[in-house]
Amino acid sequence: MKFKYLIVGIATASIAFTSTISVFAADFPVTIKHILGETTIESKPLRVVSVGVHEQDFLYALGVAPVGVHEWWGEYPYATWPWADAARKSLNAKPEVLKSWEIDVEWVVKLNPDLIIASYSDVDEKMISILSEIAPVIASPTGYATWGAPWQEELRLIAKATGTSKKAEEIILGLDAKIAETRTQYPELEGKTAATVFFNEGQFMTYNSSDVAHRFLTSFGLVIPPEYDELANKDSQVIVSLENLELIDLDLIIVMGDKEARKKMEKLSVFNALNAVKQGRAFWVGDGVASAALSFQTPLSLEYLIENLPKAFSAAVDGDPETKIPDLEIE
Repeated sequence: MKFKYLIVGIATASIAFTSTISVFAADFPVTIKHILGETTIESKPLRVVSVGVHEQDFLYALGVAPVGVHEWWGEYPYATWPWADAARKSLNAKPEVLKSWEIDVEWVVKLNPDLIIASYSDVDEKMISILSEIAPVIASPTGYATWGAPWQEELRLIAKATGTSKKAEEIILGLDAKIAETRTQYPELEGKTAATVFFNEGQFMTYNSSDVAHRFLTSFGLVIPPEYDELANKDSQVIVSLENLELIDLDLIIVMGDKEARKKMEKLSVFNALNAVKQGRAFWVGDGVASAALSFQTPLSLEYLIENLPKAFSAAVDGDPETKIPDLEIE
């Protein structure tokens, strides 16, 4: 009798396993459109390599452990920033790390990938052609600038390529709900003008409304000045000379950059004369975790941002320089 139950158990497990395989198989082959063409993926990838600079976060969120990732900056183990490390560890992922900015084709070959992801990368048609000789490659989503796709669309693209689309939609619903809930907690942000600001080589720089960090700001009701879209160059950058600093004298400016850049800014009388600076509406995030999370704009960095930044924005926009703003520069 025990033997009979054993046979039944094995049969049941076999059916379940076969069913799981069938579900995976049903998602493939799949053809994905991206900014540099179309790519067909014949079967569920098992060895995924990311040659873009933030895609590892998307993969970890989707439950996929990449075998190779590309470091942007930070020098954290496995090129994983603190907000994503728990997700990486949960998958026991220990990917090889490409540290040079340029894609090393030999490095990719050695990892023997069956999918290469370049959805947040400046790869061109020539590089895509080279990588495609190794494995199927997907570039950034169609309809957006190279670095400007919404995180939701990039997540859907990567999920479709890895057979995890259901998980992607769950992530999107969850984060959208958190953003909506947080937005109701800070109604004072609605309609306030805001932008991220950098200082480099004697001039300031910001971005137009398609910038991924600016999309994060608008999700809480903040407004990117419409003239930024008119003034932006082909890379979505808005260069602001010292003579035109009124362009960044907003209800809230999020200043990003290292300590040397901050010292140089604080010596500029024209910068200190801005109402945003005098009234404590210039919020410094430096070049640490908060700044990186704003730049990454991934499902995992968003969790960190939603928890930490809106309350800091709220403290900054009240116009009272005595209001203490949470210090996110040193982490």
